[in-house]
Amino acid sequence: MLKTIRLTVAGVLASALFATANAGVIRDDKSDTDWEIILTPYLWGVSMKGDSGPGGTIPVDASLGDILDALNLALSLHTEFHRGRWAFVIDPTYLDLELDLDIPTPGNKPNVRVKTWLVEAWGAYKVTNNVEFLAGARYQDQDIKIKSGLDAYQPPLPGLLPDSIDAGEKWVDYFAGLRLNYPLGEKWIFTGRGDIAFAGDSDSAYNVQVFFNRRFGKTMALDLGYRYFVNDFDNGKPGLDNYVWDVKLSGPVIGYTWAF
Repeated sequence: MLKTIRLTVAGVLASALFATANAGVIRDDKSDTDWEIILTPYLWGVSMKGDSGPGGTIPVDASLGDILDALNLALSLHTEFHRGRWAFVIDPTYLDLELDLDIPTPGNKPNVRVKTWLVEAWGAYKVTNNVEFLAGARYQDQDIKIKSGLDAYQPPLPGLLPDSIDAGEKWVDYFAGLRLNYPLGEKWIFTGRGDIAFAGDSDSAYNVQVFFNRRFGKTMALDLGYRYFVNDFDNGKPGLDNYVWDVKLSGPVIGYTWAF
């Protein structure tokens, strides 16, 4: 049962399975007045370690395989709009997870459904040819529904045991940082991103990413990298209403970029 609880909590932010990838293509045939659009679908082979639940009492420990077993639907797309020295980024992710709890009940098998949005929106300004300053916001919305499995069972005192329990939390963080972009010959580009939350609902949050991007012509690239993301959130509510997410997420990232 403890393993099931761990997987359930890990699923709350398994949207991190789909990480923000860095753009691997910056077209050199665009003028300062032309718009460039960059699209990057990606996957993050994430591992999780930390604590969650009321007061941070539940350890989070889940592999990539555990998360994929519970996956119903995942939608994510990193999109950038470039013009001159400016870049504007929107990165929404939606995730739907569902798993059965291995707990014996007199009714149906208990079930957990997790739906989550993670949306990043930020802007960047190129201070040199290789360095950009960035700032923006990260919004997270987590919705959890636990079905007890007692809907097909009539206990002696109906109403004392609910058929379902709804939980979840929403929070916003504001971050700032730098993004680096260095050509390594004609075919390869090194990109890196680091940012830290300076305001918002989390006690702390910081993110580090490094990528090596293999260009194919001027409009496509294969993105290979690694991401390390730490988020310490506590809603500060008492008792069972308290929600803590103090977790480190890390792992390799692979994506593919198109530039228009």
